[in-house]
Amino acid sequence: MFDLASPLTLTIVIATAAVTIVCFSNATLFRALLLSVRDVVVRGQGWRLFTSGLVHADWMHLAFNMFTLFVFGSWLEQMIDSWRFGMTYFLGIVVGSFASIIIHRNATDYHAVGASGGVCAVIGAATVIEPTMGMMIFPLQFPIPAWVVGMLFIAYTIVGSKKRMDNIGHEAHLGGTLAGMGMVAAFYPSIAVANILYILAILGAAGAAWLITRRMK
Repeated sequence: MFDLASPLTLTIVIATAAVTIVCFSNATLFRALLLSVRDVVVRGQGWRLFTSGLVHADWMHLAFNMFTLFVFGSWLEQMIDSWRFGMTYFLGIVVGSFASIIIHRNATDYHAVGASGGVCAVIGAATVIEPTMGMMIFPLQFPIPAWVVGMLFIAYTIVGSKKRMDNIGHEAHLGGTLAGMGMVAAFYPSIAVANILYILAILGAAGAAWLITRRMK
C-alpha cells in the first residue's frame, strides 16, 4: 500500500503518528508541543506553531489526518517533487497555527493540536494543480470536482470560525488551505494561470462567506 515514490509523505505520516502515540501517555510532552496562545504570545514560544502539528487529540483525529495526508500527499509529492511538497506542508502548519493565534489572541487559554493546517495545504495545492479531479465526500456516493469542494470547504471554515460552534480549528484549516494554494501557485504560475477561473471561484466563495459573517451577530 505504501508508495516509496513519495518518501517524504511516508516519513511525515510515520513521524507524526509516533510522536502523537508517545504523547498519548506522556502529558508533559503533549503540553510542551501543543499550540497555546499564552505560551506563544506571552512567553514567546514560537516553536509551537510547528510542533502542534505533531500531536493530536485522540486516535480518530490522528487517523483521519494521516489517512488524508497519505492519500493526497502521495499524489502531490510525485507531482511537485519532495522539497516543494515539504515546503507546502510545513508552511501550511505554520500559517494555520499563526491564523489561530491571530484570531484567538485575546483568549490566553486557547490551545490546539493537529496537522490539519498542513493537510489542508496539501489539498489546497492539489486543487490548484488539478481542480477538476473528483473527491469523495461522505456520505455522498459520487465524486465532486475539487474546485467545488474547495468553495464549500473554505466558506464553511470562515462561517465556522465566526460562529465558533464546535471544537474544530477552522482558522488552521483556512490558513493552511490558502497557504497551500498560494505556495503551489508560486511554484507553478503557468498552472495557476491556466486554472485561474477555478481559483477565483474558490476565492470568491471565501469573500462571500466573509461578507456573510460580517452580518452575523
